Amino acid sequence: MRVPLDHWYPLLESRELGRRPLGLERLGRRFVFWRTADGRAHAHDERCPHLGAALSGGTVCDDRLVCPFHGFAFDSGGACRVLPASGRDGTIPQGLAVTSYPVCERHGFVWLWWGARRETVPEPPYFPEFDDAGWRSTTSRVDWPVHYTRAIENQLDVAHLAIVHRTTIGRGGQTRVHGPHVEADATGIKVWTTNTRDDGTPAPSREALAAEAAKRPPTLHFLFPGLWRLTISDSLKNVIAFVPINERLTRYYLRLYHRHRNPLVAKPFEWAMAVSNRFILDQDRRVVVTQTPAVSLDATDDRLVAADRAIVAFRRQLRELLDAR
Repeated sequence: MRVPLDHWYPLLESRELGRRPLGLERLGRRFVFWRTADGRAHAHDERCPHLGAALSGGTVCDDRLVCPFHGFAFDSGGACRVLPASGRDGTIPQGLAVTSYPVCERHGFVWLWWGARRETVPEPPYFPEFDDAGWRSTTSRVDWPVHYTRAIENQLDVAHLAIVHRTTIGRGGQTRVHGPHVEADATGIKVWTTNTRDDGTPAPSREALAAEAAKRPPTLHFLFPGLWRLTISDSLKNVIAFVPINERLTRYYLRLYHRHRNPLVAKPFEWAMAVSNRFILDQDRRVVVTQTPAVSLDATDDRLVAADRAIVAFRRQLRELLDAR
């Protein structure tokens, strides 16, 4: 698959991986995820190196992943440790191993390190405010038939709200985009949105927008390679993990964070917000699936405008990160 960075990717939620091997397409290839008896998650290429059977159809025995075809058993590092046809004392050929990938679990996700192997790797990126135990969260998921760059850019686009979402979050006709003020570096992009009705009032200067941004947290915060946060209020935020499945399919893990502690209030609230968020995403989907070309970095004919500063920053930073690999 084109474009993936050498980085940690959240590829599934921890609760989706139980005791049985789980085969999934991610990053344009097939993986098998499984757990050893101590609960640790592991990931390998799904294809058995012997005759190509799917290892996800096998079992886990004695902390080894067992192929369903001939019983070859692979340890967590991918090495073949059991070859039944050769007998207990038989020789296992060198090179009979399945590719393994570094995996960790943080923030309710199973993360996979994609790219060049390193002696040490950084911690997976996330938003530190959610380390506070006062937050509750609930997650829903949806798949879009788009490349993940298009999915991400849609959530950084502040100019479409009053047009695409005019019946929901864009009510009020606030078509005028002041700025937006954007700060970007190799870790991610922060966006401060200031949309108003077009009443002829002169736009604030870039300096004035920067000064105002210094007083409050960003409305949108994106972390490479695919995490996005929307601050609705101090006690209500949305996070999306964009999971690249292949060139034409992206999974959204949409996580709502809130501070309602009473379950009699929290559960109905979570249900209502999940319905609302899905409806709003469907409004976006109808447009985003029509965008061409599929990968936004190929969109050299796009004529971007001032309101697209966050999209410009995303494309620039992504190119720089790819070039630095």
